[in-house]
Parts: sequence; structure tokens; C-alpha cells
Amino acid sequence: EIDSSLYAAGAKAGLGPAVINEMANAFSYDIDFTQDLRVGDTFQVVYEEIWRDGERLRSGGLVAASFHNRGKEFTALRFERKGKAEYFDLAGRPLKKGFMRMPIEFARISSRFNPGRLHPVLNRIRAHKGVDYAAATGTPIKATGDGRVVSAGRKGGYGNAVVIQHGRKYQTLYGHMSRFANGIRAGSNVTQGQIIGYVGMTGLATGPHLHYEFRVDGRHVDPLTVQLPAS
Repeated sequence: EIDSSLYAAGAKAGLGPAVINEMANAFSYDIDFTQDLRVGDTFQVVYEEIWRDGERLRSGGLVAASFHNRGKEFTALRFERKGKAEYFDLAGRPLKKGFMRMPIEFARISSRFNPGRLHPVLNRIRAHKGVDYAAATGTPIKATGDGRVVSAGRKGGYGNAVVIQHGRKYQTLYGHMSRFANGIRAGSNVTQGQIIGYVGMTGLATGPHLHYEFRVDGRHVDPLTVQLPAS
């Protein structure tokens, strides 16, 4: 049962960090662990353990899990094909969606989508068309969906930024990076969850954070509430 944090509850139940991370990643398309978690939420986990000569060496992979969050139950069942593990619900639908909800694991939201925000640097009303995630400089940033890099370089107030086109309809932007990951350049293809850069404070930023935008048909939408397309 959650009484403070996911990691604390997992550790209390005897789970290692790898199993907790695997469970969180499996449910990350349906649960935003930075803002959806509530005291009293519960979870159950079935996972492997690796033993040799009667001695437990380490935790293995996640087999199945259920998570009760805000009155709803989510279930993840592992199925492997071609050596790759994927997770499905009880009806056999994949948990994976076209986009991850968050580009950084367990980061704190420092500023939300707000058309009428007072800009902290310019000190005037300027629409905040994305979500800011406060994190330490150097924290890895992941592409939230498969796509092609449109641009990777300096982009005005965004500082070091990466823009990714996902098919014809969707586009994401990641700003204020300290540096880009190897191989990230205009024209390169990226896969969902691939590290594309690292948190920084380049451009108009008062501290290290990631500025993340989500666009549908060229229109900015709130990344936290947009209906994500199925995988």
C-alpha cells in the first residue's frame, strides 16, 4: 500500500528498484506517477527471482502486476515474442500507446500548460505552451514516441532543443537541454523511450528543467491531458 512514495512502498514489500522501475514503466501509459499517485493506492506484483545453489542472486523480470489507482484497477501481464517482453491487459490489449505520458522518469512538474502565465524571465504575460519538469542537470530525456528529428540545435528561448515529428499529425518539442545524445541530429529516426538529450538550463531558463510541448496538427495541447493515440 502507498503511504508515502512508490519506491518506499516497494522497498517495504521487499521489491528491488529494478522490479519497481519495470512495473512503473509498464503502467506509465495509464498512470502519471508524478501526479496521479495517492496515499492508499495498492499494487500486487508477481516477479521472478534468480537463484543458484540455494542462494538468491537477484530479482528477475516482472511477470504480472495490478495497480489500484484513484479507484481504478490497471493490470499488466507479460508476454514475450522474438525475445522482447511486452505488457498486455486482461483483454489482451497492449498497454503500450503511441506516446509515453512523460519524457523524464519521476520528475517534478514545476510549471503547467497555461495560456496566461507570467513569464519568470521576461516578467510579462506569455503563454506557456507546454509542461516544465524540474530535474538535475544531466538527467536523461526520452523521446515520448517513435519519429524523425526535425531539428536539433539552438532554438531561441528554448535553448538547446529537439523537435520530433511523429507521422503527419503529431509533433513534440524538448527544450533547455544541456547537451544532445549521440546521433541526435536533423533527419535521424528515434524510437519511443530512446534518450535524446539531457536536462539543462540553456535559453530563457531560471534553473535546470525540461520544457516539453505536444502539438496536434500544429496546435499546442496540454501534454498532461491530451488523449494519447493507441499503439
